[in-house]
This record gives sequence, C-alpha cells and structure tokens, in this order.
Amino acid sequence: MSLSLTLAVDDLDRTERFYRDVLHFAVQRLVPAQGRPPVLLLREGDATILFREKEVLEALHPAAFQHLDRHQRGTGMTIEFTVGDLRPVSRSLFRREWPVLYELEDDEHNRRELWLHDPDGYVLVLMEEGGAKG
Repeated sequence: MSLSLTLAVDDLDRTERFYRDVLHFAVQRLVPAQGRPPVLLLREGDATILFREKEVLEALHPAAFQHLDRHQRGTGMTIEFTVGDLRPVSRSLFRREWPVLYELEDDEHNRRELWLHDPDGYVLVLMEEGGAKG
C-alpha cells in the first residue's frame, strides 16, 4: 500500500524553506503542467506528502476545501517522520528559536522524539529509533 497526503499551506516558499533548511528533508518543487501552480513533494518509501497552497486547493476543489479556515489545520492528527539522527534537526530548530512542544526519550521502546508545529500549524513528530545519542 502507498500513501499520499495533501496538506494545505499558506506560503509554498515558506514551507519549502522550513522542511528543507530547518528539518533537512529532501523536498522537490514540481510544476504539474505549464501554467499550473507548483506543488512541493516530500517522498519517503511508499509515502508522499504534497504541499499545495490553500487558494489553489480551494480553486481546484471548492466543495472539499472551502472551509479550511474553520478549524486548526491538521486537527486530531500528527505527522510522524523517522530520522536517522535528531541532533542536526534539534540544533537547527534551536538556532532558529523554533518552538518545540516537547522532547520525549522513550527508553522502553528505544526511541527519542521531538514534537513541534510546522509553519502552518501541523503537528510533527520527529522520531529517532535506536536510543538517545546525546
């Protein structure tokens, strides 16, 4: 099974800078067809996250996206990413004074987590398996 998730964002450039420069993820900017608005892709294994600007989603699918502002984006969900080493991401967040909701070291399951919001308010969990590395 593969998974694709589309997330509405306010500013595609800001989203790209956050995921690429702050979290160090490989994001890809694509223009689906000439004259069409760009999208950002974040792929890992069989999962893909597509980031599209809110206005674009509302224009393409008005019935589905006309009420995006009624609730906090991503209410009730967390987006979890497994990373090899949390240290560079943690340092990047600290340098930028990006608020971290909390850090969790789970000795029972041999993992460490950072919980934070992205620029559009989605809750992200960055998880490092294999125990804390300091």
